[in-house]
Amino acid sequence: MKVLLTGATGYIGSAVTDHLTAAGHQVVALTRSAEPQPGRAWHAQVVGDTADPASLAGAVTPDIEAVIHLAPPSGDAGADTAVIEALAAPLRGTGRPFVYTSGVWVLGATGEAQEVGEEAPVNPAGIVGHRPRIEQRVLAEAAEGVRAVVVRPGIVYGRGGGIPAILVDRARQQGVPEYYGEEGVRWPTVHVDDLAELFVAALERAAAGTVWHGVGEPAVPVRDLARAAGRAAGVLAAPHAVPVEQAAEVFGPLFADALALDQSVSGAAARTALGWRPDRPGAVAELVSGSYRPVEVFGAPDGPETDAEVAAIRHLVAEVEHAQQNELVEQFLSVFRREDPVWTTGHGMRLSGFEEISAFTRKVLPGAMAESTAVYDVERVLFLRPGIAAVNVRQQPVLLDGTRIADRPEGRPFYILVKEDGTWRVGAAQNTVAVG
Repeated sequence: MKVLLTGATGYIGSAVTDHLTAAGHQVVALTRSAEPQPGRAWHAQVVGDTADPASLAGAVTPDIEAVIHLAPPSGDAGADTAVIEALAAPLRGTGRPFVYTSGVWVLGATGEAQEVGEEAPVNPAGIVGHRPRIEQRVLAEAAEGVRAVVVRPGIVYGRGGGIPAILVDRARQQGVPEYYGEEGVRWPTVHVDDLAELFVAALERAAAGTVWHGVGEPAVPVRDLARAAGRAAGVLAAPHAVPVEQAAEVFGPLFADALALDQSVSGAAARTALGWRPDRPGAVAELVSGSYRPVEVFGAPDGPETDAEVAAIRHLVAEVEHAQQNELVEQFLSVFRREDPVWTTGHGMRLSGFEEISAFTRKVLPGAMAESTAVYDVERVLFLRPGIAAVNVRQQPVLLDGTRIADRPEGRPFYILVKEDGTWRVGAAQNTVAVG
């Protein structure tokens, strides 16, 4: 399909462009100017501005087979309604899709209800107060022969952006991770690439007059997200709760109230009816060891294949951390290759062969994390050749609550990883204590 996409230059729009193009669709981007934007995977550009509904006249030409409206609302109900009219009117009687982007904040706080679905009543947060009316205006187009669909994303993360990036920036600025409102606040979340795939599925398969929740994880504790954001910022400290009134001084009262919403929202309907399969790492994992923590990469070209290999290496190191922190002997041993691995411990003990590593681990790991542990962050990856990588890791000692132990030196584990049967494993490892 040839798809007119508003908000094509934005955070979500860039991901949607990528996935539409990969699915064989042609993206016609609505942009404020006709100035070319090199590097965009667009089929064409048309000039228009959703802040000026009159400028949209003629944007939906007869060859446009679908519209996805991703541009953020203006905040003015009249103007936003006029935008819907301008974009939807040319589609009437054609059965062509019109996909509108709303958000789970229209549900308000969900209270004790767990994983509420699309049928739940709306109680919008103030920042999206008029959006339910816009949703209904869009859905009404189904009676006019438009395949009108509403998608409500959760809190979007991934690609280093979205609201979680604000948590990272605030942790870096304040020197402590922070979250807003009560300790029990939860956010429904979705990876931006999973969300983009939902837009493609809705475009291709959603029935007229339907609403879909774009939620990968229904209720992630924001305290956990804050701790992970601190980790991404290099701030190892216990998260700090910021009262809404104080947050309002930074973000404004409407946004602060929205950040403090406690929600548990289900995305199951899209999985069942549209075949949507959100499978990217969860929000906490993405913050800790994904796009919010860049890794220096050498010896391999930029591109998705290298990105996938780096992600797999980071996952391996995350397994090492998890096994160490939870004293999981078998999981820790599973990261080593079976054939002649070598490990020099932090105290200089040299272990050769899997059996020797296994015996040492079974002796020292149980009970080792009773008072403190460590976190591991990949900093550099050198691909020596396909299937062999040298990896620098930063190892920081922390208390069991994740707080950095200031008077204990860091480690600098160095791994030689070997890819066997599609899986990266440790071939050799050396843990070196860094003494300042």
